[in-house]
Amino acid sequence: MNRVEEVTNELRDEIVKSAEYIRYQDARQQIARYPMLKKKADEFRKRNFDLQNSGADIFAEADNLRQEYTYITQNAVVGEYLDAESAFCRVLQQVNWRLMQDLDFDLGDRQ
Repeated sequence: MNRVEEVTNELRDEIVKSAEYIRYQDARQQIARYPMLKKKADEFRKRNFDLQNSGADIFAEADNLRQEYTYITQNAVVGEYLDAESAFCRVLQQVNWRLMQDLDFDLGDRQ
């Protein structure tokens, strides 16, 4: 195994021990106990993801989406799941951003 693979495995091991990952896994287990809540939370997540990648007027549409799913997102189990997922995603984004920022890699027009 080369050094990059070793360090990648070490990073993965550290991420798995992080508070954000542990919280996300706990929240994921909790919501799995309520299949209909999980289904609705997943619908919200998908629509939110699609909205963020659509190029539409995100602020107005995001408000509409939040209002439409208020009954779901205000549920404590769903709220914790969405918050925990968001916190864990920020960890992954920070790792990715740091690598891309510190390495000389031409992203062209994708930035």
